[in-house]
Amino acid sequence: MKLRSSLAALVVLLCLVVILTAGASAATEKVLYTFTDGSDGGYPADTGGLLVRDTNGNLYGTVEYGGSCGDGAVFKLSRSGVETVLHNFCGSDGANPYGALIRDSAGTFYGTTVDGGAFGCGTVWGLSGSTLTTLYSFTCGSDGGNPYAGVIRDSAGNLYGTTPMYGTYSGGVVYEISSGAFSVLYTFCSNSGCTDGEYPYGGLTADGIGNLYGTTFQGGTGNNSGTVFKLSKSGAGWRETVLYNFTDGSDGEDPNNASLTLVHNEVGGKQLNVVFGVAWLGGANNIGTAFSLTEVESGYKFSVIHTFAGPDGEKPLGTLTYVKGKLYGTTEFGGTVGGGTVFELASKNQGWTETVLYSFTGGSDGDDVRSGVISDSKDNLYGVTFLGGGGAGVVYQVVP
Repeated sequence: MKLRSSLAALVVLLCLVVILTAGASAATEKVLYTFTDGSDGGYPADTGGLLVRDTNGNLYGTVEYGGSCGDGAVFKLSRSGVETVLHNFCGSDGANPYGALIRDSAGTFYGTTVDGGAFGCGTVWGLSGSTLTTLYSFTCGSDGGNPYAGVIRDSAGNLYGTTPMYGTYSGGVVYEISSGAFSVLYTFCSNSGCTDGEYPYGGLTADGIGNLYGTTFQGGTGNNSGTVFKLSKSGAGWRETVLYNFTDGSDGEDPNNASLTLVHNEVGGKQLNVVFGVAWLGGANNIGTAFSLTEVESGYKFSVIHTFAGPDGEKPLGTLTYVKGKLYGTTEFGGTVGGGTVFELASKNQGWTETVLYSFTGGSDGDDVRSGVISDSKDNLYGVTFLGGGGAGVVYQVVP
């Protein structure tokens, strides 16, 4: 009798799993381009970042490897699915672009490479038409080295970015390029025990008054599990404030390549910031969380808005995108098969509800999702996978 009851309960449970899994995939995916790791490039990372989409619907991004020299490339993908390589990296001008692109109003692209350049320690570059200009070559010294994240640009044309390595205390730096001049704004591990954070793999986000926000992979006061930080101008220099220390508990651990997403809320006539992000590990299942930091009178209030469990995604790496009150993101692994997911977080009843829009199979549809997604006017989502397709990654569209 006990065996029969157990089997009946198992059948009910399996049915529920099937129903929940079927309901999770609320969108369809279309592969727009499959990389071959040949002259077209391969392994599009855009890690933590996003593709760029112009007004004609063309997509732009980077591939870490492939191209004519095997050191990666910048590509354009037309609406009809034709891929064009805009620039091939060949070592001296940079190698292995890992971070996301940005594009200014004049059509110039800006980005970074992890390796290559004059000292083999990575570069910051600008691409106008077919002409690439190396804006800075890192030396792996006090200036930092091997930037994994891309750069952001302010209204005056100044560029800001991070390197996760090197610097005076070997904990990475935040840097600025202004009028062609490079300067270090902050060096991590300046505090004893690296309580100010260590290894900023993710990129930066800026608010309307020039403050910079980011994360560190390790350091802080919570079991060396990383931080959320803010840099603000202070006299002739910059001051760092740690907004949150991860504890390697239910809150998350090791915020990795994703940049933060900044949203402004008006409360009592004041513009207050809400910062959204993801932690690569930690949470109840140690496979990551999504979190918010809400500005209050005394600082920032931290909240976990989702804890990943596996079938709904595992190890979020991509930057969250905020569209019409919802957040869209990706996980590197997990989902129904393990190839990663595209998910939606919607605010509901003073909480957040997650919906898996698409689970990658690890086959021709893509695998290992390291980049976030962007949206168009119809709320279609676009992104890249590092693997899958023929093995070297794809560009995809998800239609809700």
